[in-house]
Amino acid sequence: MEEIIRNKNKFIGIICRYLGFLFFLSVSLAQSPAGTDTLDKAREAYHAGKYKEAVELYQAAAKQGSVKAQFGLGVMYEYGRGVPQDYRKAAEWFLKAANQGSAPAQNNLGYLYYTGQGVARDYNTAFKWYKKAAENPKNKEWNVTLVWCNLGNMYLAGYGVSRDYSKAADYFRRAAEKGSPFAANNLGYLYEHGQGVERDYKLAMYWYRQAADQGFPFAERNLGIMFESGRGVMADYHEAFRWYSRAARQNNAFAQYKLGRLYELGLGVKKDLVEAYRWYWLASRQSDKGAGESISRLKTVLSQSQIDEALKRASDAREAGHE
Repeated sequence: MEEIIRNKNKFIGIICRYLGFLFFLSVSLAQSPAGTDTLDKAREAYHAGKYKEAVELYQAAAKQGSVKAQFGLGVMYEYGRGVPQDYRKAAEWFLKAANQGSAPAQNNLGYLYYTGQGVARDYNTAFKWYKKAAENPKNKEWNVTLVWCNLGNMYLAGYGVSRDYSKAADYFRRAAEKGSPFAANNLGYLYEHGQGVERDYKLAMYWYRQAADQGFPFAERNLGIMFESGRGVMADYHEAFRWYSRAARQNNAFAQYKLGRLYELGLGVKKDLVEAYRWYWLASRQSDKGAGESISRLKTVLSQSQIDEALKRASDAREAGHE
């Protein structure tokens, strides 16, 4: 399975424009502990794209009571690899593994309860399983930062537990110090707004930078905002342009809008209304309200040939993955 953090692209909502979205994370096979014999063969089959063979091997090991095989089957059903996607069966296998002490299974079961996939949505139960995973004594065997992020999000949003910014900050800090870009971005947000911690713009900048240096687009956008507004740093439109550009090229709609704005006003970059239109159009494709209004404004000053050129550039950007 891909060697990346699974975020499912499921969000619990926008806290505010600076934070963006909260990502809830589940564990993939690549992040789970390795096994032996049959389990190793199952993992080898999986990585070779032989999903049905992998499922058969996991099933054989699961019948022997293997917790790791039970977790593996949960993942296979969750993603529909080698079997039809079935969240209910995924939840059943995760529950079996979770009840035998598998921390990754406990985390993933919490995720399914949070999203309501395969089970009735229940934030209280989601929180319970996340908490079990976080306190699991076997946490040296997997990437525990995933569940720390999930618990931080639950405390931040007040889902399944009373909202507690201080506890959210604690979990985000634990994960951020272990290199999680999700946690570092959220911790930066809490420092920027003084929620759960004393407001400190310099620390907000520090944690945003930790996440941005790993290519996390929301943190890149947040740095753009900080440099544009002069919050925690001297206002610098050139730096704002640089960070907005990085986020915009990762399809961040707000950054695309702000990049268009800088081009339109000539802040931090040479004024270029065609480029401004290009980035406004890309942002509008993601329903950014400000971008739509800006497009209407520029249509009154640009020629049709200029608009056509902007759309061509936007189309090239989409093909390059900037939408």
